[in-house]
Amino acid sequence: MSGSLHKALTALVAVAAVGQAAQLPPEVRFIPGPVNGLLLRGKVLVYGDPRGRLKNISHLLFTHARRDVVWAGVPLVAAGAAAIVPERERERFDRADEFWAKYEKARFHDYTQVNTKVLREPLPAARGVREGDVLDLAGVRIEVMETPGYTPGAVTYWMEVGGKRIACTGDLIYGDGQLLDLSSLQDAIPEAMTRGYHGYAARAGALIASLRKVAARKPDVLAPVRGPLIENPQQAIGKLVARLQELMASHFATDALRWYWGEESLRLRSRAVLDGRPVDSMPLAEQRPLPGWVMAIGNSRLLISHSGAGFLIDAGSRALRSKLGELTTSGRLKAIEGIWITHYHDDHTDQAQSLAGEFRCPVYFISRLAGVLEHPSHYRLPALTANPITSGKPQPDGARMRWREFHLTFFDFPGQTLYHGGLLVEREDGEKLFFAGDSFTPSGIDDYCLQNRNFLGEDEGYLYCLRVLERLPRDAWLVNQHVEPTFRFSSEQLAQMRAELRKRRAILTELAPWPGPNYAIDENWAAIHPYASRARPGETVRLRLRIWNHSPRSETYRLKWNVPHGWKVREAASKLTVAPHQEAEAPVALVVGNEPSAAGPLRVVTVDLEFAGRRLREWTEALVRVER
Repeated sequence: MSGSLHKALTALVAVAAVGQAAQLPPEVRFIPGPVNGLLLRGKVLVYGDPRGRLKNISHLLFTHARRDVVWAGVPLVAAGAAAIVPERERERFDRADEFWAKYEKARFHDYTQVNTKVLREPLPAARGVREGDVLDLAGVRIEVMETPGYTPGAVTYWMEVGGKRIACTGDLIYGDGQLLDLSSLQDAIPEAMTRGYHGYAARAGALIASLRKVAARKPDVLAPVRGPLIENPQQAIGKLVARLQELMASHFATDALRWYWGEESLRLRSRAVLDGRPVDSMPLAEQRPLPGWVMAIGNSRLLISHSGAGFLIDAGSRALRSKLGELTTSGRLKAIEGIWITHYHDDHTDQAQSLAGEFRCPVYFISRLAGVLEHPSHYRLPALTANPITSGKPQPDGARMRWREFHLTFFDFPGQTLYHGGLLVEREDGEKLFFAGDSFTPSGIDDYCLQNRNFLGEDEGYLYCLRVLERLPRDAWLVNQHVEPTFRFSSEQLAQMRAELRKRRAILTELAPWPGPNYAIDENWAAIHPYASRARPGETVRLRLRIWNHSPRSETYRLKWNVPHGWKVREAASKLTVAPHQEAEAPVALVVGNEPSAAGPLRVVTVDLEFAGRRLREWTEALVRVER
């Protein structure tokens, strides 16, 4: 922990009221569960009824629109309770079907990173509320505070009952200074012209501001939507703010975007969360130009042999074909004899199969990429191509081959994404290049999109990649597909990046209420494959729930499938045991019903999960288009 942040945390904790645990007045009942409920005078409910026992609820207050919390209130709204929702997120309630219709098409080439924990079907809202609105319900005065952060339009409900100041904060905070996850904070930063894909936990600054806004009113107790009542709000808020600031300071210290966008962009992206404090950035790596036998074409690189044959690294740009045509016409390029794909992103893969067909050459990639390159529609990931690769030659980690006067070694290299490879090219004259895809720039680590699945274990993600770099020949230079010069890091820079990654892991271990920190940064630890399917009524859809266990021990996950009305669940396992740091899957067969839906032909299937004392409802989804 840095000195300034340690002092800030110490000061915040020191001023926190210690006192005895706050007690709720008799008019208020806290109902704990996978989603909590706060019942006011037996008639008004905040969040929902996790036990399904309440009746005659007049009003149900939602703080945000995520289906993994809203489910607890859906039956009560169906029974007649009036749904009060944040106006800024009202469309996620009223028009959830419109979200899915748009997302089905927009999920390819997606750089927004919108969160998809959206209701399967619309839930009609009786009223949308904004900052400053006051509700008088069951004789209780309830104020609305807009508290964005965990979601863009979330609110907090403030009430003073029986002499107690109570804030219903939703997912703004969990327990004693924790947050359910970091990946939900990914977003655009308009003032820095940063789209959602590049906005690493971008709403952390808004979340901190919202926490301080709540703290300024000196609540006696916080009632979150998940986790225990928070009976020392100032201390809990102080811990969460300090942890988030320390985590983000570490992220910005090795920020790859600094190379692309400069110091002013870094200042704009970091100022909200770090209160304007400057970033302690890592020095830039040593650089030199590409050698003459490598040509940069957009974000592709072309190796040109003495023979005039070419070997292409990545193929995403439409302009690539015309440039290759020019080189062929001029006689400099006689043929393309192979294509290597560093990672699955569309700007590296869109043209790969068409060029492979045109030049009649194979497409090479590391074995881990086979699924997402050959069946991109089966995944929910950023920047997916819609063009599968059908002539691929997957390579195991460490495989070697000779091409012309070059020796090629293929590496599993889970850097910018989990689905990523590296290629060591050694020329007979002794020159060596390591094609690192988009994993590093001279200023650091390309881990700015949490949905890319950058794990933080010692044998995972960037810590694994740093070990690969250290094992490379000392005279090898790195190539990033978007960076014109080659570059290489000193041993001190490698050590600094390693130290920052380990620091983040330690902070996340304290920050997130999970049995392993990677759960907080990996939205896809539980994912349904294929993500999108098509079927006719009466047909069977076969899906698989894949779970990556980020715990240090084996975990048993209990499963329950949620399907549209009229569908049948068959051949479904009720539980899945997964070894530590491994992935396993559980299949299911769903018989498609014949009942039409007001939502149209698109249906959403979800899964409930329970493990390690955690109950997660409507946690992950898949889309099925019913064709008639």
